[in-house]
Amino acid sequence: MKKYFFIAALLLCTVFPGKVNAEEEELLKPQFGIYPAMFEVEIGSDSVEKSLIITNLKKKPVSMRVELYSWTYNEHFQIKLVPSSPKTLDQWMVVNPVRFTIEPGGIQTIRFSITPRVKPEPGEYRAMLYVIEEPDPVNAGNGVLITAKLGVGIYGYVQPVVHSPKIIDLSFHRASTTLSVHLLNEGNVHARFRGRYIIWKKSLFSGSGSMKKLPEMIEQGHEPSGFLAQGFFPGDPVLPKTARSYNLKLAIPKNSGPYVVAVIGELDGKPVEKLFQ
Repeated sequence: MKKYFFIAALLLCTVFPGKVNAEEEELLKPQFGIYPAMFEVEIGSDSVEKSLIITNLKKKPVSMRVELYSWTYNEHFQIKLVPSSPKTLDQWMVVNPVRFTIEPGGIQTIRFSITPRVKPEPGEYRAMLYVIEEPDPVNAGNGVLITAKLGVGIYGYVQPVVHSPKIIDLSFHRASTTLSVHLLNEGNVHARFRGRYIIWKKSLFSGSGSMKKLPEMIEQGHEPSGFLAQGFFPGDPVLPKTARSYNLKLAIPKNSGPYVVAVIGELDGKPVEKLFQ
C-alpha cells in the first residue's frame, strides 16, 4: 500500500454576506491533517481492516461526521457519486466511528473494514470516504460559515487484476508551446501517468543519454546553467476501460532562444522518456 500525507485545506466553503476580518482569514489556513489520504487494498475472502487518522489543527474543538460513497468520473473527469448496490464498495464497508469530536490539537482514529456482500468480479472497486465538519452553531449568526470536507480515496482490487495502460500519443506542438499526452487504459484497474517536463537551452543540453539525471540536477535556487523551466503532469487516475488526455501549455521564458523539452516519467511504474528538439 502506498502511503501519503495530506494537510487538508478548506474544501467546502459556504459564505454568507459579511466582511471577512482577520480572525476569519485565519480560518482559511489549513485546518486538518489526514493520514493516509488514499488506500489501495487487496480484497479477497477475508475481511480487510484499515484505519486513518484525522488531526485537528484548529484552536477549538471540532465535531465531524463520516459519509461513504462509491464513485466514478463524469465526462469532465470530475468525481461522480454512483448509487449504492450489493456490488459497490461502499456497501461492503463498515466505518467506526461515524460521528466524533476532536479537541484542539487532538487526533481521531477512524477504522473501517471491507467484506464483500457478494462474490465480486475481478477488477477495481472504488469508494470515497468523506470526513465532514459539522457547522458550529455558536457562529451561525456571525455572517461567515466555513466548514471543511475531506475526501479519502479507497481503491479495492479483486484478483486477477490486469494492468494494460498505453500512451497513444505524446507530442509537443512548438507553435502553441503545448505538450499533449493521450492515454488509453484497457486494463481492469486504474493507471497513472506521473512525471515532469523540463525545458532546457538547446545549446547547453548534454544529450538524451543523461535525461534520467536531469531531475537530480535541479535544486531550487541553484539550477544549473541551461535550465529554463519545469512542470509536472497531474498524475490523475485513468479509470479502467477509459481514455484521458492532457494538454499542458508550457511557460517558455521570453528570449530563451532555441530550447528542448525533455519528458521524464512513468506509466504504471514503467519508465517514459522522450525528447523534443
